[in-house]
Amino acid sequence: MNDEELLISVIEDKISECENNSVIASTDFLDLRKQSIAVSYLKRKKGVRWLLWGGYENAERKLLIFLPFYIDDFFEYVKDNGGEQPIVLFRADKDGFSSLSHRDYLGSILGLGIRREKIGDILVDEKGCYFFALPVISKFIQSNLFKAGRGTLKISVMSDVGELNYTPNIKEKLCFVQTPRIDSVCSGVFSLSRTKASEFIEKGLVFVNDEQILKPDFRLKAADKIVIKGKGRAIIRDDSGKSKKDRIALIVDVFI
Repeated sequence: MNDEELLISVIEDKISECENNSVIASTDFLDLRKQSIAVSYLKRKKGVRWLLWGGYENAERKLLIFLPFYIDDFFEYVKDNGGEQPIVLFRADKDGFSSLSHRDYLGSILGLGIRREKIGDILVDEKGCYFFALPVISKFIQSNLFKAGRGTLKISVMSDVGELNYTPNIKEKLCFVQTPRIDSVCSGVFSLSRTKASEFIEKGLVFVNDEQILKPDFRLKAADKIVIKGKGRAIIRDDSGKSKKDRIALIVDVFI
């Protein structure tokens, strides 16, 4: 059984769990490729209520969540039933001397023997980081995560995922492109040659609104989120402008 078949098997198991037991059922955290596979599969199924959620807006790693018939609004339900939240938000405050990166925090967590799919996004700031995890490993993390890199950590659990107080570092960028094709836009936004942008697309490393894009002639529009795995992500804020040479002027928010 390959990775795609295994994921679909998990999805079917979660659908059955949700429908047979009338409970919220969710997967582990999925990366962008697995999210794309899941969305493509679920679009062909009727009557299944689902959503992708990673704990905050614009999360990259997300759970696939299935909803029973009695839940109309997942977020309102979670707000009113805190014990049933499928994601735990942690705060890790570091000491005042060490300088720690995303890699340091992730390496420390995985060094405890925790699998990557049990952990969501890690959001680093000057004083530490926020990170998301599955409830099943919450107590283990609290009892065992004390350091990252050469720094020491103080771990706390936020009582509500909605308590996240994190402002991403975003830079506005103005790009001029001949066409809204994804190869052209990726070239301008991420400062790549068009050939290199096409290579990323062909290798399956480019995602638009969490769906994998494999064709360089895919056309983008305002509000689309673009992710190149390993290179970064951006959101097209405006595509209505034109240059004097009739090129499309894109205003883009680039996450840095």
